[in-house]
Amino acid sequence: MLQRLQQDPEDEIAHLFYRVFVAGNELEFKDHYVAIGHWNPEISALICNADHSLEFKNMRWGFPWKYTQPKTGKTTERVLINSTSEKVFFIHRDVIYKKRCIIPLDGYYEFFHYNGEVYPHFLHVPDAILFAAGVWDEFADTSTGEIISRFSILTTPPNNLAGRIHNNPGSPNGSRMLLLLSEEDIETYLDPNNSREKLKDLFVPYSDEGMEAYPVPRFLRKDFSGYLNTPKVREKIEYPELALLF
Repeated sequence: MLQRLQQDPEDEIAHLFYRVFVAGNELEFKDHYVAIGHWNPEISALICNADHSLEFKNMRWGFPWKYTQPKTGKTTERVLINSTSEKVFFIHRDVIYKKRCIIPLDGYYEFFHYNGEVYPHFLHVPDAILFAAGVWDEFADTSTGEIISRFSILTTPPNNLAGRIHNNPGSPNGSRMLLLLSEEDIETYLDPNNSREKLKDLFVPYSDEGMEAYPVPRFLRKDFSGYLNTPKVREKIEYPELALLF
C-alpha cells in the first residue's frame, strides 16, 4: 500500500490504509491472531458510504439471515459466517448491491481432516495483505436496542492449494476458500454503482501462485485456549503423520 501511495498520492484506498495501519486514527482497529466466526468477533472492515467515501468500520462477524418459503410458509433462520458467492444474489439480495465490504487479512486458517483428526493450516501470501470480500448490514439487538453492524465473508470454489487442505467431509458445499480480491479489484467490488455482471466477474478462486500453507498447533483444543490471541497460533508445527501427504 505504501508503494501504491507513493505512485499515486491521490489514491483514496492507499491513504485510508496508511492512516489506519501506519499513522493511526480515531478507529480502534480490531486485529486478531485467529478469529473464530462462530464466536462473532469484532473485526475491522472497509466499506463504501452512500456518498462514495471509503472508511473502516468495526463489525461483528456473522450475518443473521432469515428466509420464508413462499409456497410452504416455512421459515429458515441462521447466522451466516460465510456465504457462497454463487448464491449471493439470492441469499443476500437486499444488501449485495449496496452494502459490500472488504476484510483485510494477513492470512487465514483452513482445517485438514485425516484419519479422524483435524489439523489447522495457515494460508497466506508472505509479506502481503489479502482482501476478503463480504456483505454487511445493520441489525438491532433485541435485548438492548443497540444497532450492530454485522458481516458475512463470501466464498468461492478453491484454488489447488486451498482445495488440498479444506477437505472437511461434513462440509455441505464441498471444498471452498474465501473470496480474495487483488488490490486492483477493491474499488470495483466496493463501488455501489457496479452491475451484477461486473461483480460476478470477480467471483473466481484466488490464484495459488505465491500462496503458502503450513500446519499450526491445534488451537481449538482446551489445552491451547489460553494462547488463542497470541503469536503461538501462527507457529509452524510438524505432524509426522502428514509428512507424506503434502
